[in-house]
Amino acid sequence: MKFSIGMRNIKTAVAVLLCILISSALQLEYPFYATIATIIAMESSISSSYTAGKNRTMGTLVGAALGGLFAFILPHNAYLAAFGIICVIAVCNLLNWNKSISIACIVFLAIMLNLNANESAFYYALHRVLDTLLGIGVAVFVNYVLIPPKHDRNLEKARLQVRQHLSSLAQQLLQQGGGVHISPLKKDLSDLQTAYDTYKEEFDFARSKNDELVCRIEEELDVYRNTYSHMRMIRLLTDPDSQEFAHLGHSLLEDSSVKAEKALSQESQAVIYRYHVACIVGELQALGLVVPTDIAYPLEEG
Repeated sequence: MKFSIGMRNIKTAVAVLLCILISSALQLEYPFYATIATIIAMESSISSSYTAGKNRTMGTLVGAALGGLFAFILPHNAYLAAFGIICVIAVCNLLNWNKSISIACIVFLAIMLNLNANESAFYYALHRVLDTLLGIGVAVFVNYVLIPPKHDRNLEKARLQVRQHLSSLAQQLLQQGGGVHISPLKKDLSDLQTAYDTYKEEFDFARSKNDELVCRIEEELDVYRNTYSHMRMIRLLTDPDSQEFAHLGHSLLEDSSVKAEKALSQESQAVIYRYHVACIVGELQALGLVVPTDIAYPLEEG
């Protein structure tokens, strides 16, 4: 069990501190709502913070509008609160603001159930909107100013991990003629895709004109996926006990009259094996990775 405090942890604490200090300076009555907004809006990237903040703002507007209306009619009424929740969800769905539903309901109930007898419902609702905007603004500001996330470094790290793992597993697979588990590479590819998506979101958000890295990673991702697919086919061809191999054999058989045949012939397997080997070699060369010279062909007839 490892205990660690990351930058997102520290940024959230700083954002909460700023919200409380600003609320105190502006003499806001309920800093609690601003701190909630800043915690929800604090994400791992600036663009994610903006998106989370935008969703919360939209939900707050719906919840505050309906909460102010229903509280004006009859606050603290259980039946009216339940009916109001139905209306809030319906409005969010109508506007296609599905990610704002939860916060819209929370704001609606905060107004409907917390309104004091001597308070104006609409005044209270307006302040909830302002509190939310304050929290969102602080979260985005802190995320942007205080050691911004280095998504380019994370992307390059994930890319190097894929290249190293791909090169190692491909060489083992080709030299041994199969018998190598390549499933760890699938996780590396997933991590790289996640890192790329995060970087791309930040790239679009910043409106950067330098798209060289984006284009390069997009091209490499295609090559990585193709190489993994060819490696997986070799793995299936050399592992006839797997259920996937049996399915592969049936799908590639074109002669439907041969119903008794449950696997590819030895000759067909060898041809397919050589094809995927050639594809892997070509992909490795395109990536500038080492190509093994002693390639095994276990499906060749002796």
